Amino acid sequence: MRIVCIGYGRLGAQVVQRLQAENHDIVVVDKDPAVLERRSRDTHARFLFGNAIDADVLREAGAAEAGALFALTRDENTNLMVAQVARLVFNVPRIITVVYDPAREATYRAAGIETLPLTVAGAEYLVSRLKEIPERRISLKEAWERGGGHAAEVPVPEPVSSARPPDQPFYVVVVGGGRVGYFLTKALLENNIEVTIIEESQKIYSLVSRQVDCPVIRGDGSSVAVQEQAGAGRANVFVAVSNHDHDNLIACQIAKNRFGVPKTIARVKNPRNEVVMQKLGVDVTVSSTAMMRDIIQSELPTSRIRTVLDFRTGELELMEYHLDTNSPVAGKCLRELDFPADCSVVTILRNATAIIPRGDTVLENGDVLLALVKMGAEPALRQFLLGSSSSPLLG
Repeated sequence: MRIVCIGYGRLGAQVVQRLQAENHDIVVVDKDPAVLERRSRDTHARFLFGNAIDADVLREAGAAEAGALFALTRDENTNLMVAQVARLVFNVPRIITVVYDPAREATYRAAGIETLPLTVAGAEYLVSRLKEIPERRISLKEAWERGGGHAAEVPVPEPVSSARPPDQPFYVVVVGGGRVGYFLTKALLENNIEVTIIEESQKIYSLVSRQVDCPVIRGDGSSVAVQEQAGAGRANVFVAVSNHDHDNLIACQIAKNRFGVPKTIARVKNPRNEVVMQKLGVDVTVSSTAMMRDIIQSELPTSRIRTVLDFRTGELELMEYHLDTNSPVAGKCLRELDFPADCSVVTILRNATAIIPRGDTVLENGDVLLALVKMGAEPALRQFLLGSSSSPLLG
């Protein structure tokens, strides 16, 4: 069986040794090259350098063919995000991850992500769990609503209603007191919006607590206890702007599912994580990298692709594609074309004239197509309309 192991620290190395003894096909992923250099010379596992919260890294590791995935890094939020990406994108049937906060364990376990608070001594036990039949999967939201599904083991309160008293001031919780969180908070305070900042770093906490006129709490923004201390139960908006996508994702999930916050916003450093994080429950994702890319592409004189409108909450984009002689669809009738899923041609611009697309409409060299497409399906539509010559930078 193909097994993907994320993290090659003390526990990961022990688990890999035991998996090899059972003749499994093992792929190990770790983002620390120094750790990978210390791997045993006699191991038959394949090792891959990279950050496994990136779906492309998991794809390279063979997650699509994996029968199981172990998330064993020292960072709990990394483990939880990797586990959810493996479930959502690759439908890995068995996922086991290490967590350290008991308040989280039962909820994620009830959602089908088996969580185990293990040490190196427990590696043999962890491997033995592969032989057991996985429990029925439910959604993460349902797991929260059930109080974690294992209330006898770890009590998890029912989520607070998202209804807010009409006379209550608008309240925002911001996770991350760095530059982004600091200037965001200043802007909110200038508009008479109540704000609380959560910051884990002692250095940043000391600085920002002296510079803003609002409560600043030092702690892990993805901790249930810390969010409760910040008053997340009465927040209208929860914003996670730390430097780590996995921390922002887990923080938003807890705010929404545990405390019923109606709107969550997450900063995303890797644009490829945007669609995944939205599918995992974050209401709005903001990627400065993607924004700058879109601005640059719109200014390029030879650009064949342009983002016209971005519907973040619905994972939709209105895209503009310029057909030329290299376009595979030029000269073909629309009804003859088998368009990729999750896209629709809205209109065709030809010689400054708008054409409503019909089945018998023939696409021509020089046409500009406006298409509504789901964010995850855009690369497939780009390839379909423009061929391999289209630059990934412009997508």
